[in-house]
Amino acid sequence: MALIGTMLFFSVVPIANLLLGLSTKDYGLWYQVGLAVRQGLDVYPRPETGRLFPFMYPPSAAAMLGFVSVLGPIGTLIALVLVNSVSWLACIALSVWLAAGPGMKRHPLVVIVPTLSVIVLVHNIYLLGQPNLLLLALVLGAFVCLRLGRNIAAGSLVATAAAIKAFPILVLGYLIYRRRWTATAATVVVLAAWLLIAPLPFRTPVQAVDDVVVWSQGMLFTYNTHGIAQRPLRSYSYKNQSIMAVLHRLLRDVPADGESVLSRRTRAGQGGPRPSNGPQLDPATDLLSFLKPHHGPAAVAQPIRAGVGTAIGAGGVNAAIPGAPGDGMGAAEPIPRWNDAIQGAESALRAAWKVNLLHLDFRTVTAITLAAMLGLCWFVAAVMPSRDCRTRETDALEFALVTLLTVIFSPLSFNYAYVWLLYPTTLALHLVLSERADTPPRRHRLKVAWLAAVLLIPALAIPMPQVAQACGNLFVPALLLVFGLGAMLRAAGRRRFAPTEIPPAHLAHRDQHALTTSTRVVRGS
Repeated sequence: MALIGTMLFFSVVPIANLLLGLSTKDYGLWYQVGLAVRQGLDVYPRPETGRLFPFMYPPSAAAMLGFVSVLGPIGTLIALVLVNSVSWLACIALSVWLAAGPGMKRHPLVVIVPTLSVIVLVHNIYLLGQPNLLLLALVLGAFVCLRLGRNIAAGSLVATAAAIKAFPILVLGYLIYRRRWTATAATVVVLAAWLLIAPLPFRTPVQAVDDVVVWSQGMLFTYNTHGIAQRPLRSYSYKNQSIMAVLHRLLRDVPADGESVLSRRTRAGQGGPRPSNGPQLDPATDLLSFLKPHHGPAAVAQPIRAGVGTAIGAGGVNAAIPGAPGDGMGAAEPIPRWNDAIQGAESALRAAWKVNLLHLDFRTVTAITLAAMLGLCWFVAAVMPSRDCRTRETDALEFALVTLLTVIFSPLSFNYAYVWLLYPTTLALHLVLSERADTPPRRHRLKVAWLAAVLLIPALAIPMPQVAQACGNLFVPALLLVFGLGAMLRAAGRRRFAPTEIPPAHLAHRDQHALTTSTRVVRGS
């Protein structure tokens, strides 16, 4: 009941914000994107405009929002909140099932503590409208399907997660390494269908292909001294705890909060705060402003402006945006670009606060980052057991390591992305609490200290929020989990148990029954 009550509280907040005319964070953008897609507008600015993407997710995600937006602004928000709640339940149930196994005894803390350890991140996901709980549920579902020998379903779930937000595609590397060819093929085919077929109710085949090309150029192949993908300086800010961002902050003279510098300059360039009946949208990432150069006259984008304004109410799109569609100005009036802001902000950026320990150049830090990523991949590959030594326990550990590397390697792993620590923490806690009685006391104390560090380091953000995040208060626990669980996997792989690569039919049936039972238990907690 406590879990259900928490879900209701987290769900009520964004709904109340919408009804009260307060900021709905990303929910408003998702609805704008859905409307834009349904009206046939391009949601990705052309590369030649030099302007950032207001919507960074793949075209398949835009198509999904096109269908969801039919529910209206309130219906869309409620639907997304419900998806988060169902996903949260699924993440807990699947994590426990993978960690403890079907029909096995588990300590009650295995269900409670991991959720409490990421509860702040879960709240952020509800408040912001991010899909990371859904992505984790899909990836964990794929791991369950691999355990049950259902490779096509596993690949389909990985592809669906990647179609929503690209970074789960990194799981494909694991499927290839383990030679799960059926799951690999299913991932590729289903992802292609999401990218090229799902948008067809709104886009022509040529437009669908063009959207993938433009999005790929802007998101996958943009990496320079100013930032990663579509968020210059913000991608190196303290909020991003990917391995790329953390190493750039610690090893290069880059602002730990450069985005605030650019935001202040942008607001100053607009002559101060813009008048509005509700919360402000950043003029550098307002979807309606970005749509302008695609369609010439302002009247083309006017229908969506009116639709969003009346539907979202005080969502900020009614604000007076200089040069935006519908403000009476022609399409030739340029909207300020982030590059222009960066070029005029060198002195302010040099004076911004930093946490770097060294002053290396961009290429050197990039080389170190690649070496670190390759080193982590080598470590995980080295501790993985051979095919004939795999067991349920080793598979659970492998899946946890893949989960950790996926979130660490994602170029834009903002804080809420580390809700993916839910499963690795569940597994770590289960392994520590279920250790055999004959385990040497010194080894047990070492494991307890390791787990305590994983759970307590994120709390450093309470006394020093920005500095702790800038130094990786979530990234460091993820690394500790990689090395700790990797050592456990190495030890477990040396025990020669019977192989269980593809479980027999009766075991698969038993696992399915146990999964259903685990889900019912979580719902009742």
